[in-house]
Amino acid sequence: MTKPLIYEPMTAVTDLMIAAFAIYIARELHAWHGIRFMNIHWHWGWAFYMMGIGAFMGAVSHGIGPHFSDASRQLIWKAAIIPVGFTSVFFLMGAFHHSFSFDAVRWLIWIPIAFLGAYLFVILKEDSFLNVVKFFAPAMGFVFAVMLYSHFGIGSPGTGHVAMGIFIMFLGAGVQVSGFSLHQHFNHNDIFHIIQMVGMFYMHRGSQLLVDYGVAP
Repeated sequence: MTKPLIYEPMTAVTDLMIAAFAIYIARELHAWHGIRFMNIHWHWGWAFYMMGIGAFMGAVSHGIGPHFSDASRQLIWKAAIIPVGFTSVFFLMGAFHHSFSFDAVRWLIWIPIAFLGAYLFVILKEDSFLNVVKFFAPAMGFVFAVMLYSHFGIGSPGTGHVAMGIFIMFLGAGVQVSGFSLHQHFNHNDIFHIIQMVGMFYMHRGSQLLVDYGVAP
């Protein structure tokens, strides 16, 4: 039986779309950092770069991964999910810079570092997507809570859009974990990717307006 050239074409394509969009957002945020010098823009720029790398490797894994040996496929998959841990850390660091003084963040940085160490330890032992969600969800849940407080408690610009984006991404993750599919060529991964890009759009709209702690909008 002839093997297909691309095993999961829609999943690979939507992963590549996420990668391209994430890198675009990252470049925008780093350009904005060059204008306003906000730590949150620098860290969130790297968060989206890591997201883009993970999505690109996900496209490789879903698209042509089955052509490789078992060991190579596992290595490619790990290369797709390890960046998720770094994405979480950079989002957390950005949220810290938005909520706490620079001196406080110098101490709080050990929390994301410990988080990343735990993530890598677990993922290198058991690289299921459920374990990815178990770490990514609490990290983004914290960022979501920070954005909600900043939006309703302080009225900080952009935080409402970011919170909406994170909420939409949570919905997408729920669909992915549930296994719900519309078609054999448009499965739970594909639906998740489309919903994730909607969430990224809202995060992009809001993130450029965010400021570091103590800085006037």
